[in-house]
Amino acid sequence: IMEIKHGRAAMLGFIHVIATHAGIRLPGYLSIANDLKFADMPIGCFASLEAVPTAGWLQIMLTTCMVETGAGNLPEYPGPGTVLAGPMGLKKAGFFGEPQLDSKAPGDIGGPLWTRYDDPEVKAYKLNIERNNGRAAMMG
Repeated sequence: IMEIKHGRAAMLGFIHVIATHAGIRLPGYLSIANDLKFADMPIGCFASLEAVPTAGWLQIMLTTCMVETGAGNLPEYPGPGTVLAGPMGLKKAGFFGEPQLDSKAPGDIGGPLWTRYDDPEVKAYKLNIERNNGRAAMMG
């Protein structure tokens, strides 16, 4: 599952590089304190890495640590629509609000529109395709 997850992140990064080179930029400021707009970011891997302020890198690393450890999950509140609590009373929710329950496969946090394959051979084939695309994206 780790290779699939990191492959997905690499594929998103690859799309980001293509979009940046195509001139697609987010509106607004990357850092108001440094008067740095998204449009002002240089194109290129190392140039753009150096242009991000230190506080931005700290935010990126903190968010990554929270996602990887589950520390950023929401506390469990009683009421309608709640799910089983995880460690320390936190629910294991994904980005779409779909919890990662023990009855689901690891990483299956998508909502009702998420594509699922009942046939194990088709699922293995699709995951292998995704794994290979992720490997290609990681190679750059």
